[in-house]
Amino acid sequence: MEQRDAVAAIILNKKNEILLQKKDLGHPWTPGEWCFFGGKLEEGKNPIETLREILKRKLGNEIEIGKFFKIYFYKIEYPGGILNGRDYIYICKFNGEVSDIKINEGAGFVFLDKSELDLHPITKHGLEILKEYFGGLV
Repeated sequence: MEQRDAVAAIILNKKNEILLQKKDLGHPWTPGEWCFFGGKLEEGKNPIETLREILKRKLGNEIEIGKFFKIYFYKIEYPGGILNGRDYIYICKFNGEVSDIKINEGAGFVFLDKSELDLHPITKHGLEILKEYFGGLV
């Protein structure tokens, strides 16, 4: 079983839509599924600074990192094994235009209204986090 802590962002735009990234089909844990932008948190590193660097690298621009939302303990079973750890989740704001986003990994991105979330294959733990964020209304 592999242990991996991560930082992740619930990124909202001016319309309160959520920015999600689609994992490419070669992704080892969640191929073809939609998830938050984020990445690995190295031991001893600052979660906010790590998230800021990851979002800048993955989206090509600055994202306003807001308040801490929660630590989410996850477990992902996939054909190669089991991955578990903690996600440090932050609420973030994207104040730019869609054309400002230049993703550097994955198969695409989308802004979704909470009413559209059930129309996309969102990772299990991502959907659980969004349900909690929206008070169970997803």
